[in-house]
Amino acid sequence: MQTVRPTEQIDFETNKRLLNRYRFIEYESLRILAGWLPATANMEFKLAMGRLLWEDAQHVQHLYQRLREVQTPAFRPPDDPALEELMAQAINAPSERDLLAGLFRVIKPALVDAYRWHIGQTFANPDAPTLYAFKHILVDEEEQLDWARAALAQHPVGGWEEHIAHLLAAAGGITGQEARPPAPLSTPVATPFAPPRQAARDPRFSLVNRKAGQVLSDPDAHTRRQLEFENYSQEMLAAETVALVIYLSPDMPWEFTYDSARHCYDETRHCKLGIEWMAHYGLDYTSVPQNTRIYAWRSQYDALTQYTLLTMGNEVHAFPYRHESIKAYAQLDDKLSIQYITYDMADERTHVIYGKRWIPELMARQGVDKPVDQFVEETVALWEKEYRSGLLPIHDRA
Repeated sequence: MQTVRPTEQIDFETNKRLLNRYRFIEYESLRILAGWLPATANMEFKLAMGRLLWEDAQHVQHLYQRLREVQTPAFRPPDDPALEELMAQAINAPSERDLLAGLFRVIKPALVDAYRWHIGQTFANPDAPTLYAFKHILVDEEEQLDWARAALAQHPVGGWEEHIAHLLAAAGGITGQEARPPAPLSTPVATPFAPPRQAARDPRFSLVNRKAGQVLSDPDAHTRRQLEFENYSQEMLAAETVALVIYLSPDMPWEFTYDSARHCYDETRHCKLGIEWMAHYGLDYTSVPQNTRIYAWRSQYDALTQYTLLTMGNEVHAFPYRHESIKAYAQLDDKLSIQYITYDMADERTHVIYGKRWIPELMARQGVDKPVDQFVEETVALWEKEYRSGLLPIHDRA
């Protein structure tokens, strides 16, 4: 009998280590995008970032499902300070374009190369579930790189990308198996990241401190419809709140981050829904003043309160108005608007379910020692007083 020597280079233990490195990079990329989404001014970037972080959540989920089959616990630190330093520094970009360039022109291309290499080096049949995960992850990753090439075509390579490339090299590349030159001692272009308390907008938009929570009294159907879809075009404000909550909640279970990534993506899609509706009627969405004070008002509170204000305040209370809208637009025979609102309500029902699931866990993590119903009732009362009244007070917490 002839013995065939296997050519595969990745054994079981190496496979676990590599999968965990990939999972760590995808997870930290998600959190970086979440942290930066409110701080990013360009609306097209914001809309893309909601999708990108949700796709990264799918990648983490694929890797998590495989890792829990081969190791316990499934999530572990990568046991590589240099890799941890890379992802800790990647958020400190001096600008939104530099941030995206570091992620999508340095880290993600190297990650795609690692996935492709891994496919050819693992044991195809025994490790078939890993290959399945990679196949689906690569569909997203390659589209992300295509998006970045187009979106950043006019952004020159600069010191920040070079710094990220040096940090990646110091970690031995994505796999950790490459030669490791010394890490750069510092970079003059880094800007320490802080969670944004103001929502950035690019110069195309004007800002307005409009009374936010008040419902118009009996507008005609056409006026109601335009105002409603103008409000949809501002739902980036909800996406920004969810993104901030993700960033401020690193110790929550993975399932919370996974649900919240979808929640954030949904809100960016609702914003785009308003933009698309306005374009359908020849309207420019950048002409709608942005009431960014809504985000500033929510962001002054802790993550638990922000999350509850949004899910149990805004989202729970949206359904009666939406149902009335569907009836009004049926009288106009406006099937497009009805379809948009129906899909929106399906998402909002899911968000309310998320809220009911995760508020108790957030309370426990933040040490809030009171019945859940009481906390929700008190927070909704705060929402009524400060949001629905239109006051949106910014409290001095100095």
